[in-house]
Amino acid sequence: MRPQVPETGWELVEQRDEAPALFRALVALNPGEEYTRSEIADAADVPLKTLYLADALEDLVDVGALSHTEAEDQEATFVLNDESPVVQAAREFDDAVAEQLSTATAD
Repeated sequence: MRPQVPETGWELVEQRDEAPALFRALVALNPGEEYTRSEIADAADVPLKTLYLADALEDLVDVGALSHTEAEDQEATFVLNDESPVVQAAREFDDAVAEQLSTATAD
């Protein structure tokens, strides 16, 4: 059973324990490449079972960060939507924090 649907990005991160790790993985995935659940779990360092039980990848599909492909007799795959505002914002956030941290440690 899926938890309550979040209304904001911060609620999604707050409600899903694995969300921060998945967003970290999103900024590292290659656009256009197909990834299995297992490959995304490895990239995020999240147990595969967690992704299945929490429907965490479906949240990313719902917000447009990933596209879901499923063919009969094949494992479902996911493709990063590089044009997604969510993916772009995650990258911008990652870059901004990294820049501030490097500036703070340089002082």
